[in-house]
Amino acid sequence: MIKSLGRCAAAVATAVLAAGGLGAAWQTTARAAAFSAAFTCNIGDLGQTAAVLNGWLTPPGNTYDGPARFWLHISNLNLQAPFPIDSWSGAAWVNVTGTENTTFQVAGSGGAVPEQGALAGDLAGDWAPAVAGTHLLSVGGLEITANSSQAGSVAVQCVPNGTPMAEVLQVAAPYRGQWVRPPAPLFHVGPWYRPGMILQRPVWVRPGGNRPDWNGPGWYHPPVYNRPVGPGGGWYHPGPIHHGGWSRHR
Repeated sequence: MIKSLGRCAAAVATAVLAAGGLGAAWQTTARAAAFSAAFTCNIGDLGQTAAVLNGWLTPPGNTYDGPARFWLHISNLNLQAPFPIDSWSGAAWVNVTGTENTTFQVAGSGGAVPEQGALAGDLAGDWAPAVAGTHLLSVGGLEITANSSQAGSVAVQCVPNGTPMAEVLQVAAPYRGQWVRPPAPLFHVGPWYRPGMILQRPVWVRPGGNRPDWNGPGWYHPPVYNRPVGPGGGWYHPGPIHHGGWSRHR
């Protein structure tokens, strides 16, 4: 069984929000331009899949008098997990380049995803730029814990293919005050990943097998042999078998 990535949610405690708070805060923030980014995702020890994240990253504005909430909306992440997901939680690393180089996290959770389906939801976290100018924001990695009543708790890690831009932030008035930023843990790419690797498609064997009667009572059916019939009917008995040597015939 794969252990859950509990540190994803714990790293940014202020980013895990109740469903009601998510909707209320989202309505007060203008929607940013949509982006699409390609990822390579590893699903537990089942294998890898190519996934595309479609969504938008929304900053709170271009002037800051303190830490403010950033939103990553995932409208579609075609994870294609080979098992149904009951719920999920996770975090994304947002890399900042340009006039400032840093990383912050957004985190959140979501509901059910059907087998081979696409994940969707909202992640949020607090950050404040300390320098004015152009900030280039990109999603530098994803870690998700998928909870399934059938497959258990499965860790998923997604590595971006390149550096897809999610948002360009023009900061006019950065935050100059004192703020103890919550430390964002480094995004450690697992040993499963190699650039240019050949993906091993995730395979999950449903408990009990893929057939209703597989590995269950009555699943074994011995083969049926067509018995040869001898002259005059009845069971035909072949002649004696000689083990080694040679047969003498008169």
